[in-house]
Amino acid sequence: MVSQKLQILGLVLALIGFVGIIVICGLPAWKMSAFIGANIVTFQVYWEGLWMDCVVQTTGQMQCKVYDSLLILPVHLQAARALIIIALVVGIFGIIVTIIGGKCTSFVQDESAKAKIAVTSGMIFIITGILVLIPVCWTINAIIRDFYNPALTDAQRRELGPCLYIGFGCAALLIAGGALLCSSCPPKDDTPYHVKYSQPKYTVSSSKVYVIRLLIAKYHIHNSKVRLSKMVSVGLQMLGAALGIIGWIGVIVVCALPMWRVTAFIGSNIVTSQIQWEGIWMNCVVQSTGQMQCKVYDSMLALSSDLQAARALTVISIVVGIFGILLAMAGGKCTNCVEDENSKAKVAVAAGVVFIISGVLCLIPVCWTAQTVIRDFYNPLVNQAQKRELGASLFIGWGAAALLIIGGGLLCASCPHNDKPAYTAKYSAPARSQASAPSTKDYV
Repeated sequence: MVSQKLQILGLVLALIGFVGIIVICGLPAWKMSAFIGANIVTFQVYWEGLWMDCVVQTTGQMQCKVYDSLLILPVHLQAARALIIIALVVGIFGIIVTIIGGKCTSFVQDESAKAKIAVTSGMIFIITGILVLIPVCWTINAIIRDFYNPALTDAQRRELGPCLYIGFGCAALLIAGGALLCSSCPPKDDTPYHVKYSQPKYTVSSSKVYVIRLLIAKYHIHNSKVRLSKMVSVGLQMLGAALGIIGWIGVIVVCALPMWRVTAFIGSNIVTSQIQWEGIWMNCVVQSTGQMQCKVYDSMLALSSDLQAARALTVISIVVGIFGILLAMAGGKCTNCVEDENSKAKVAVAAGVVFIISGVLCLIPVCWTAQTVIRDFYNPLVNQAQKRELGASLFIGWGAAALLIIGGGLLCASCPHNDKPAYTAKYSAPARSQASAPSTKDYV
């Protein structure tokens, strides 16, 4: 029990660290402006990341530009790109291996092999943490070296960005989680014992032996059918859980991307040098040069009713999806979180219902916004510059809702199995032979 809790704790720490890697890979906050000396103008802040640099105004507007060339970047940022991507890939393998070798799963039956797989996953997580730690420390060294370089002006100096601190935390969580998983030692086998067998004194007639063999054959056929149905059910559960998780990730993407509405280039509005994006949290203007300027909405009440509802329902859908994932893991046939098969099937059905609810919660704001966009597009009172097209987030939302509903439906198909045999085995004790009965009792 203690080893199982340590494994779960190690996996949770590693998962948090893995999410942190995704954050530092996407955020452009590895370096930021240093307000020292004559550089004390704080109405704008420069951020530099792995993929783009941004300028944040005090008004809340943010203008970002993706790097045009990889080779123009400093060496430490080029290496950080590669190492962070490799860390993400290695971390995914670590998560998969941990699930396979977990004590609360039944992918591997042998306890000794399961412990070895858990140790392997711990080593993978430690390697992932080191892969994150190298670019973070390298970037910090470059920033500190340039900060104290007298040949650089104050405007060229940079401070440590939030991503570097998050990177330290991610590496620590991954290494700590990997160390906990590496503590899963294989169980020691008990002292072997020998079974002694002595030949029975009495024999059974050939007709009774035939009946017994027939009953054993029927029993094996029944067990093989039950095993086959269980394998099919496990496959459906895994497929349903995978679809639900992919749909849940799609809901997160829909919530974050500011692409619910995009500019409609119709009529006289054919200036394609800039595209306007509108989301539920901000709106952006993308220039043809690659620059993107975004601004977070100052007021929620100033938004249209469909976007206000989309904020609430999308966030609720993400939260409900988390509960669905936890229930799907607890009620999975390949896990040992719940021992009773009937209770496990009920938990899996509950997970399917939760996934369906999450999909419906995502579907409502997407359809509502699409209906609003189409209504305004064909409204003759709205001028062409104000008309919008359906954005990419709406299409992703439809796909995510479909995956959640389909995955929930597959999980709801997990019905308890009836393992009782369809036949009744009748047995009658053999008649005692007068010639071969030395005593008054026979033992079968």
